[in-house]
Amino acid sequence: MSSLPRIKADLIANLDQGRAQALALVERLPPDLPVHASSDWTVRDLIIHLTALETDMVAALQHAMDEKPFSVDLRGCGTVNELYELRREERAGENWQQLLAEWERVRDQLRGLVIAFPIDKTEITFSNPFFLDYNLVGAIHACRAHERLHLAEMRAASQDQPPT
Repeated sequence: MSSLPRIKADLIANLDQGRAQALALVERLPPDLPVHASSDWTVRDLIIHLTALETDMVAALQHAMDEKPFSVDLRGCGTVNELYELRREERAGENWQQLLAEWERVRDQLRGLVIAFPIDKTEITFSNPFFLDYNLVGAIHACRAHERLHLAEMRAASQDQPPT
């Protein structure tokens, strides 16, 4: 893949542009704004969720670089959805600014892995319960797609809310 530097630059630009848009939205929303009518998830909960998923993506990419298998520790939960709930509950009381800082720190790790990813490993595929059979490019696109999905949910939930 001779165009890997260009591909990596495009991936990073996409991550950066997406995060700038995400922050512009999230920073103006109340953290406790309910997002899903079918659950009690809030903006705060979705940031916790997105951070956890990117943390898993970072670990998966690191394992792919080392050509080691990776799986998410379900921590005794029977399903991925139960793990989502556990993660949310564990961090629910954390300071909002700390959660946003962690979200950014994990994104920085992801960016760093994109930069460091070796050319001879770019086609290695990896999986876990959250994403299946992705290589480097697919993984980053999946990460961004997942973030866009939840941002759209937040945007829809905020339509009747005054800006903070």
